[in-house]
Amino acid sequence: MPYKKIGDHGIIGNGATIALVGLDGAVDWMCSPNMDSPSVFGAILDDRAGGRFAVTPEASWDSSQHYFRETNVLQTLFRTAEGEAEVVDFMPAGEGARELAGGRDHLIRRVTALAGEMVLAVECSPRPDYARAHPEREYLDERRWRVPDGEAFHVFSATAPLDWEGERARIRLRAGERVFLCFSRGGEGLAQSGAEHLQAVLEATHRYWLDWSHTEEVTRYPAERFWRESLDRAALVLKLLQYEDTGAIAAGATTSLPTILYGERNWDYRFSWIRDTAMTLAALFELGHSEEVTRYLDWLKELCAHEPPGRLQIIYQLTVAEPPGGETRLEHLEGYKGSYPAHIGQYNVGQHQHDIYGELLETIFAVSRYVGKIDLEHWEYLRPMVDTVCEIWREADSGIWEMRTGPHHYVHSKLMCWVALDRGIKVAEHYGLPGDLERWRAERAAVRADILERGYRDDLGCFTQHYDTDAVDASLLMIPIVGFLPADDPRVAGTIARIEEELLVDGTMLRYRMDDGLPGQEHGFMICLFWYVDCLILQGRLNEAGAHLRRIDRFSNHLGLFGEQYDPRYKEITGNLPQAYSHIGFAVTAIRYLNARRTQSPRPHRLGWPARLTLLARPRLLNPESPVGPPRENPAEEVKRAVNTLRGHFYDGHRQRVDYHLVRGSGYYRRFREVAADLAAYDPGSLATDAERMAFWINVYNAIVIHGVIELGIRDTIREVPWFFRGVRYQVGGHTFTPNEIEHGILRGNRRAPWRLRRSFGPRDPRRELAVWEPDFRVHFALVCGSRSCPPVEVFEAEGLDGHLETAAKIFLNATTRVQPGRETVGVSRLFWWYRHDFPAEDPELVRYIARRLFDRELGAWLEKRADSIRLRYLPYDWRLNES
Repeated sequence: MPYKKIGDHGIIGNGATIALVGLDGAVDWMCSPNMDSPSVFGAILDDRAGGRFAVTPEASWDSSQHYFRETNVLQTLFRTAEGEAEVVDFMPAGEGARELAGGRDHLIRRVTALAGEMVLAVECSPRPDYARAHPEREYLDERRWRVPDGEAFHVFSATAPLDWEGERARIRLRAGERVFLCFSRGGEGLAQSGAEHLQAVLEATHRYWLDWSHTEEVTRYPAERFWRESLDRAALVLKLLQYEDTGAIAAGATTSLPTILYGERNWDYRFSWIRDTAMTLAALFELGHSEEVTRYLDWLKELCAHEPPGRLQIIYQLTVAEPPGGETRLEHLEGYKGSYPAHIGQYNVGQHQHDIYGELLETIFAVSRYVGKIDLEHWEYLRPMVDTVCEIWREADSGIWEMRTGPHHYVHSKLMCWVALDRGIKVAEHYGLPGDLERWRAERAAVRADILERGYRDDLGCFTQHYDTDAVDASLLMIPIVGFLPADDPRVAGTIARIEEELLVDGTMLRYRMDDGLPGQEHGFMICLFWYVDCLILQGRLNEAGAHLRRIDRFSNHLGLFGEQYDPRYKEITGNLPQAYSHIGFAVTAIRYLNARRTQSPRPHRLGWPARLTLLARPRLLNPESPVGPPRENPAEEVKRAVNTLRGHFYDGHRQRVDYHLVRGSGYYRRFREVAADLAAYDPGSLATDAERMAFWINVYNAIVIHGVIELGIRDTIREVPWFFRGVRYQVGGHTFTPNEIEHGILRGNRRAPWRLRRSFGPRDPRRELAVWEPDFRVHFALVCGSRSCPPVEVFEAEGLDGHLETAAKIFLNATTRVQPGRETVGVSRLFWWYRHDFPAEDPELVRYIARRLFDRELGAWLEKRADSIRLRYLPYDWRLNES
């Protein structure tokens, strides 16, 4: 078969590897068992020697390809003069499908005649180890044969025998007839399966992708038609690029597809760059998926265990916490359309690229908007990276484009060092996490001054690629995107204008025009075009931005897949396909554009005094709606997660404010109210232990407080509504509860609240039976919803409650305690005065209690030693909802 255009392929995958399926029905690329394993089908790099798995009509045909909506199940339709047929390609994905299939290492092809009759030619020519192996076939029976290479590859038909002649066979199907063809690593069990079983595997895979697409872990962006379909496809592509066993994310699924046809710029992208991965996670997070971030942060912990504290390599393998090997040529392959050489491995292993810390901390900053997505354990290995940036930012490096002419003092690298420091500071401030904030702030200011002094050229009216050149490159477009300078700053406007003049070509954006150590000039680099559109949006040029986005499908293929680059002269995708960068760029830019077009909700009116007095006499019931759908197992956990999502979605991390006034008009707020309504039908008497009761009611308390803030139109502080904690209530299990009743009646074992004569529940009050009778007074630190002292705990759970409460205590105490060694005085929250009987009675014991939980261990040790002579000073309680 002759070479197809790179863009004439769809992709399928299983969380470990990806296959490219052409419009002619040929699987031209697949590595096994993982994306960075050697290929077993590699015809895209050598159409004669590489090997393929093809199902193609024998007669003249035309074809089209489509995904089943919101899935990675691919359909190829064929039409001939005699009939129509479809080939549905997939790999088992999701726990259900894998359990049915006995694993994930299967490529399954369902061939169905839709009309008339069709004869299809089948070729299955596996060439393991990048076609360095050409093993003999071993026929097992009339339906099965195998290639005994390592774990044997099995080829089989599930429904009818095929008359194989070597690696070729023919299928004749009439309307309604169907056959399954499978290629499996191992797979002896699946080889015994029939059509019904394989259909069940397909249906389970289909359900998995649909369920994943509809995940709303952090709010699926509300969009319709073109935008929804395009954003879903971007998310599904990025999901395929994550190796699920570790959480590492590949920059691309292929190797050596040329950026310049017949040139030498042929690279292996099947590895996890820190930069690309961070940007992928940020895009997935914006698209509503947070599980992938959590999985990668666990993998990052594993990476950090193998590196000096705070230091990372620029690139790692997908399966082990090690960089890949150096670049190797596959001399026996001719390369795509003769674009020799084909490469495996990476030339740039060992380069220094200082920007990676900025991209990673930018993602952490975005994720930190949502409570529970960053915790103390994560921060232990992220914090040293900010210290590392303080040490390295003054050094030259190889930059984002990995040029072979450096190192230089690249402006983009310096910029991302500034981002790393800025975001590290803001994440630490947001949660009161430990960090050398004084040093970080000083270094942030120094980086900024250096960029403005040495990176900007007054004579040119623009920033330059690095300190010793007149040239610009597209990475300078990140200056306004990351908030270093506003888009309307004359220096930024001048830079954008020069980039437009020199790098915008036929609607595409070049990375740069200069000698980078390799022959040839590349074509338009897709993510750079999206950065440019971002800048148009920031400049208020929304009509121009919209025009670019409406034309963007000309740069993708028939399935909405982007490659690395686009050649506008030949109107074709070049480089590796799919490319994470390009899908990242589209997703983030499209969401930014939709946000810019979104009508802002008006700020709510302040609650008048008559309404405030009414609340005192008749607390407002916040969850009067009837439950929707079947009962939830633990609605308190779900309502707390929903609160986190609401706050996170409307949290402006740069201003450290939640825009609560925007929440009421959001679609997710309606979903939150539905979850809150489910509390009414839940029986809290079913909670058997104090730990279960504490976790449940802490979650409910935090939900009702934020719910009340939104409903009452509170802007900055709960004290805008006097008696707030008695003025709102939830219905739970047939009774109603105000925040005061939850805190004092239940979580404090029905103790009196400060300055109250009566207990919350009288002796005959049935709610008294729900109380926690052995309270843990760390709950005081968990019942806070302000930005600075809100603990990074997604939900409080009975299992692990001690750890959650200890985290809450540490965050609160470090955010509110002020130590003055010179005066031997410690300022502590007035909370300790109000609840003095809940904590150690003697001042020295309270000082020790606090000292043991300070992040600054040197200060904590000093405080413990001097506890008997320390004087306590009670500081005003900070009632603000936001930091500023």
